[in-house]
Amino acid sequence: MYDFFSSIEAYVNCTKTVDIFTELRNFNEKCKFVSQYDNRIQSNNVCQKFQYFYELLSEIKPTTSGKLYMTDYEYLNFWLNYQLRSINNNDYSIVNKFYNNMVDSGAMFKDKTELHNKICYIQEDIFKNMDILYTLYNNFLKIYDDKNIICGNKESCSVYTEECLKKYKKGIYQCPKEKKDNFCYEIRKLKSEYEAKKNEKLNDGSKISDLMILPERQEVVEEYRLLELRKNIVISVMWIIVSIFGLLLIFFYFKNVKRSNFIIVVIFFQLLIVILK
Repeated sequence: MYDFFSSIEAYVNCTKTVDIFTELRNFNEKCKFVSQYDNRIQSNNVCQKFQYFYELLSEIKPTTSGKLYMTDYEYLNFWLNYQLRSINNNDYSIVNKFYNNMVDSGAMFKDKTELHNKICYIQEDIFKNMDILYTLYNNFLKIYDDKNIICGNKESCSVYTEECLKKYKKGIYQCPKEKKDNFCYEIRKLKSEYEAKKNEKLNDGSKISDLMILPERQEVVEEYRLLELRKNIVISVMWIIVSIFGLLLIFFYFKNVKRSNFIIVVIFFQLLIVILK
């Protein structure tokens, strides 16, 4: 299911073309069914874009059989999942239902059987990993065009490097050295590409490595361990504070303590909670 990442640059560029296409109204007649879905699906033109995406791939990647490549179907399925699940991730039937609605409304797909066989609700853990890879590559391609830096200076590049770093950590955390699956292969490949380009200079003379260092997995594991430890400590302390606060409330209630003293105690505990956050 990760095979389309071998051509991810081409698919990202196609996605950009789809997003700026100005004649989507040509597909409106076959997308009337969308009114039964969330308004955001309608306003995002998911139906129109999917049909144009199919046409675009048919035009720029022709095969001798007239069909699309298998990776094209896989990417179209990922793209449809990505669009629909960003709006509604609780309906497991939404992807197939939406696609079938398009077909029933007259959407023309030359190789309907092949496409139909690839359209499905992607398993949650696989989809999350695909989202990590897609976000990484999408941002990476906003930084580099082949070996050239295209994002300009530190300020404009930092938007993409910050997102890359966050997603990379989530990805590499899942990939101990002995794990050799397709997802980990793609994560490691992207890190290798970064290592080869990290010293390229920006317009202001700085380097991408000044903004982003992709750490080794062990560093990420240690970082996550410390974060989890801190979280557990905070939770434990909060429970202690809440328990003590409850006992003090009971004590003050029965001892009839002055209102001013009670307010001071409340403020003290509120400050303590803020410090621990």
